[in-house]
Amino acid sequence: MPYYLCIGADTLDDACRYKTKKDALDTFRDVAQGLARFGQTVHGTVHIAAKRSECVDEPDFYLRLGPRGGVQCL
Repeated sequence: MPYYLCIGADTLDDACRYKTKKDALDTFRDVAQGLARFGQTVHGTVHIAAKRSECVDEPDFYLRLGPRGGVQCL
């Protein structure tokens, strides 16, 4: 089943589709680490749904960059 990633202020309409959870987390990690270099933080969400239209407002995972640079799924 596809994974939809929203980063920062993205809405579900802006969500990017990924085949695997790992791909979505890798993308979030790259963006979050890039922003962290400039002292900025960002949060993200992952939604699991067969189609974008089936995504619900409540995400399956909340994402943030951990203290050692890894992605934390809450």
